[in-house]
Amino acid sequence: MKKIKSCLVLAGLLVSFSLMAKISAKEAAEKGLTAITIFLDVNKLTRKNLAAKKMTRSHNEFAAEGFELLSVFPYNENGDLEGFFLSYKKK
Repeated sequence: MKKIKSCLVLAGLLVSFSLMAKISAKEAAEKGLTAITIFLDVNKLTRKNLAAKKMTRSHNEFAAEGFELLSVFPYNENGDLEGFFLSYKKK
């Protein structure tokens, strides 16, 4: 039962992070922003297997709204990768 609950929580988090990037890209375009930096969170379970997929998804979502990638800056805390700061600018 604990494994099922953990899997459901993990699935919910992954979906919410995916939606977070979509909303940010759409909001940035709607607000007419010329540049934006977002934080792409990773955790111990996703940093090796899903971080690149999440980053690619974010790049595609921002590109669809007319943004291009400027930089990717990894954020480490206590020697552990916590996520990435992704900066985009309007083309």
